[in-house]
Amino acid sequence: MDQLNELNNLTHIYRKSLAEIEQRAGASTQAVIDNPFKVDGSTREKIERMDADLSAAEHAVQDAQLRRMAQENAALRAKLDEPRFATQATRSDALDISSKEYAARWLKAVARGDAAELRVLSTGTSGAGIPTDMERRIIEKLQQANVLRSFCPVSTIDSKRTITVEGNLPTTALVAEQGAITAADPTFGTAISVTPYKYVSATTMSQEFIEDAIGQGGIGGGLDWVASRIGLSLALKMESDYTTGAGTSGPEGCAGSAMQSALATASQVTDLAGAAITTITADNVIDTAHLVPVQYRQGPRHSWFVSDTFVKVIRKLKVNSAEYVWVPAGASNAQSLAVGVPGTIYGIPYRVGQYVPTATTNNNIFALVGNFDYFEIFDRTGMTSMVDPYSGAANHRVTLYTYARTDSRIMLASAFAAITC
Repeated sequence: MDQLNELNNLTHIYRKSLAEIEQRAGASTQAVIDNPFKVDGSTREKIERMDADLSAAEHAVQDAQLRRMAQENAALRAKLDEPRFATQATRSDALDISSKEYAARWLKAVARGDAAELRVLSTGTSGAGIPTDMERRIIEKLQQANVLRSFCPVSTIDSKRTITVEGNLPTTALVAEQGAITAADPTFGTAISVTPYKYVSATTMSQEFIEDAIGQGGIGGGLDWVASRIGLSLALKMESDYTTGAGTSGPEGCAGSAMQSALATASQVTDLAGAAITTITADNVIDTAHLVPVQYRQGPRHSWFVSDTFVKVIRKLKVNSAEYVWVPAGASNAQSLAVGVPGTIYGIPYRVGQYVPTATTNNNIFALVGNFDYFEIFDRTGMTSMVDPYSGAANHRVTLYTYARTDSRIMLASAFAAITC
């Protein structure tokens, strides 16, 4: 624009100057230009200087126009190169589950029972993602209420997985100087498929509770309580399947039929004669602990996983008629309860699981010991939600469905041993 104004000004001055020269010379402008003898040298120099200035101004205008056109073309090309559909990285804050804007929209949708709004917030087919802050509270409760999650590896995956597990190590041998060396590769003969199975927690809330306890101002208050209840409910159901699941249509349990079959009799101390559970002896405990190969008895995850009934039985065992096998933590014990460390079973830490079998049915795993690095839990990324404002509409209630997907797998059964009953 500045270059164009300058050109206009120069053109105006140029025409005015030529008109003055024409009047003074008494001839047409073209005649003055063609016949230099009609004007003096200073006038010719002025005309040439004005010509040069006018040409420079015209070039400046042309250059500016070309630059503007180039910028407009570049902007148009960039616009055409943009993806046709928005991705997670280009979505607005209102659709970013970690943002305050998303949390506010999600809360308002739940408070109003607005299923349409939750569909807008959804990025897939399973419902709208739960705000990050609420998901964190649910996961915290999962960790607190789920015993196996507290000491087993927990991995996050974004799809199904097939994990190949090592079958044997390469061969190592002692050889003489210049002796022949036989090379052997490790084998990976076992492929473990991980399938995140879907769990859903249905929470029915009255509209009054939603409006008064949850509100619409942010995550907190009543929603903390709701998140903790959802987390506890999911944790207990998952814990049950992590413990005794068959691994066919759900997670594979560490004390379920899959582990029992994998261990068979070689890694089990059994009582298959139908005898009462209380007949388990201290020798059974010692034998089971030593069935775990030495290389797997190391690390913080080498542990017993037992029922509360098993702990009660073990504590009643006696070496003779008066002396109990169990040595409780005391002031003179290095693992004293006074410093916050519980007792052990044959020197091995233990965890109590409420879903470890306690019945006297044959082949139930009554106590499991081993390295729980080789029992792994897999969580599918992200939790989602759906709201149902219709089923309980007559009673002014809304149901919030919370979905989580998980799986658990025995990665190496030979790292474990069990007492069965």
